[in-house]
Amino acid sequence: MYKWVDQDGNISYSDQPPFKNAEKLDAPALTTVPAANIPDKKLADSNPQVEQDLKKKTSHYSYLKITSPENDATIRNNEGNFSISIAIKPPLNIKQGHYLSVNMDGTKVRDKLSTSSTNLTNVNRGTHSINVSVNDKQGKVLHKSKNITVHMHRQSVIRKQAK
Repeated sequence: MYKWVDQDGNISYSDQPPFKNAEKLDAPALTTVPAANIPDKKLADSNPQVEQDLKKKTSHYSYLKITSPENDATIRNNEGNFSISIAIKPPLNIKQGHYLSVNMDGTKVRDKLSTSSTNLTNVNRGTHSINVSVNDKQGKVLHKSKNITVHMHRQSVIRKQAK
């Protein structure tokens, strides 16, 4: 390595000397770290205990919550639209085929989500119960959030005329 200062005072480095007055530098020794020991996929497939241990490590969700809207929120939107934000720990394991589903009033309204937010559209006026679940690739529920209640207010098109 070479270091030099040009006529404008800029310091530069290179592996080739640009001219005679370049200062030769000794590069520091490289730091190396041994590779992590990762089980071979073939080994996991052939050993049911290893496969089961790997599934336990990757499919345990400790936290799943709808963070927005808040429980008992009143939403005023004439089109019936609002967004849902979800907090999940550890992060959703997409590599194992896990996905999120949003349920409203016992019916699945969004399915196979891989992101922590979604929009609901044209929601009827009234009170609704919403929850979210983490599902595996076979559709089995791995973890389910607590229900939240939202109150959708939409302006009515039927209005009594003043006399």
